[in-house]
Amino acid sequence: MFADNFFHTVPLATIYLFTVLFVVAALAAGLWLGKRYIRLQRSEKEPSLGSAVTATLGLLAFLLAFTFNMTADRYNKRKALLLDEVNAIHTGYLHADFLEPAAARKAQGLLLEYAALRHFNPRKDEITPEGLAKSVAIQNQLWALVEAHVAAEYPGAYLRQFVEPVTQIINSHNSRIVIGLEYRIPGPIWLALYFLTALAMLAIGFQFGVSRSGSRQLAVTLALTFATVILLIADLDRATEGVIIVDQTPMAEMARILQDAESRR
Repeated sequence: MFADNFFHTVPLATIYLFTVLFVVAALAAGLWLGKRYIRLQRSEKEPSLGSAVTATLGLLAFLLAFTFNMTADRYNKRKALLLDEVNAIHTGYLHADFLEPAAARKAQGLLLEYAALRHFNPRKDEITPEGLAKSVAIQNQLWALVEAHVAAEYPGAYLRQFVEPVTQIINSHNSRIVIGLEYRIPGPIWLALYFLTALAMLAIGFQFGVSRSGSRQLAVTLALTFATVILLIADLDRATEGVIIVDQTPMAEMARILQDAESRR
């Protein structure tokens, strides 16, 4: 869907600026409609206007909270998956000693390479299909070691100690790709969010118009407030862009721990 790709690829600064202008324009349109209503109807205000504004703002607040919780939950999942992968790599490195000596050394070398590959700076390093393919290639080599031990009828009690962390590494990799790079706020929710924002700002502007109140300062304050909340939601929705990014320090520390372990061998 076009809306899905559009809201996920447009720069965050553009989203913020557009939202500010969008809110100001909706307020101005509502203010103009309110003043025009007073001139035509010769009435001070619409009897049900206050209730309509309250109901619209309530619906907008609900949708903002729902969308924010959706993105915040996915952000927390990205952090949890990172820690799961770090722990699985470390466990797999230690449990590689349950394999045959030659296979154990190969597995530990692969896990050291894997940890270094998985450590990156989201703000500087781009996630490429080639990089993901290298991760999958190392996973396949680790699993080939398992298959070789199975073919040689290696004791299952020992082999299981290595199979479990390798399986966790593969699962964590797949989950991080899906949750971090593929899952995002659906386009219809973005459209509904801006639609309700427009309605709420029109209603507020209309109320200002019929009551001959309001000010430019208040309009700018509302615009900046809603734009900041929407920007925060958009930032949380992106795994590799913006200010709120999952800290990759645990993976960097794990890579260093494995390098130290290799140097002591």
